[in-house]
Amino acid sequence: MSSKSIAAKYTPSTATLRADLQNLKTDLDSLVTHAVDLTDAELSDAYEKLASKLHNARDSARALADKASTQLHHGVEVTTEYVKERPRQSLALAVGIGALIGILLARR
Repeated sequence: MSSKSIAAKYTPSTATLRADLQNLKTDLDSLVTHAVDLTDAELSDAYEKLASKLHNARDSARALADKASTQLHHGVEVTTEYVKERPRQSLALAVGIGALIGILLARR
């Protein structure tokens, strides 16, 4: 199964990514603490589990970045359409926001 099809079925969030990274950190800490007591087979198994968790965290981060990019592009499209449909209102809004920022910066 490709990572694209997995990402399509999995809806990431910052909370799930944070949880994945925390679990990965906990597992790494545990492995470092107990590495001297593990056999080669156990170390290999632990490596495979950590690699899998790292892959999952990477996929979560990519899916979250893709989602953010999609939302950003949608926002740009909506803004562009608004400006095209209402150029005078857009200009007035830009002037008003610029004036407000200028006033706030002049106070400092």
